[in-house]
Amino acid sequence: MVYQSAIPSLYLFIFGWYEPLLTLLGCTGAILWPKEAHDRQAPWPSGAPPPDSPLALATLVTLVQLAQTVGLLGLINFFVLGATKRYLSGQPAVQEKIVSALLTPLLLGDISHLGITLWALGDARWDVMKWKKSGTLWLTVVTGLSLLLPRVAWHLGFGRYVHRRDGRVFYGIKRA
Repeated sequence: MVYQSAIPSLYLFIFGWYEPLLTLLGCTGAILWPKEAHDRQAPWPSGAPPPDSPLALATLVTLVQLAQTVGLLGLINFFVLGATKRYLSGQPAVQEKIVSALLTPLLLGDISHLGITLWALGDARWDVMKWKKSGTLWLTVVTGLSLLLPRVAWHLGFGRYVHRRDGRVFYGIKRA
């Protein structure tokens, strides 16, 4: 197989456009509606958050800082992947190393994010029928998997240049 880039269009779309859009939307939502974002993070023991309870200032600051960090992660993906593809187009082995360095901690983050989400559900974590009450929970799990699975595919080398496997053929020229 001949590759012109270590970053195929599908991976570029998922990690360079889709993920940044998700993170920026989540960031914006948490900044505009912090109380709602806070109250939907985990199930409440009574089934609903306490009515009309304002967020403590420390909670609000933590939530907005977390939202800003999530948005920043998306922007880092957008700029690093774009620059890697643009400026290292003739060096697929270097592209592969940079993208792997970006996606490895994000893969670990996907795993821990889904793990923490399921942990927070307690005994109800496998009772998917109870999930219907929470659109946020479904959104978290589905979007989390929509990023986790392509990251695993990237690391397994599906549909992309892998230097150990493809390093001797590039631009149709066999290398020694």
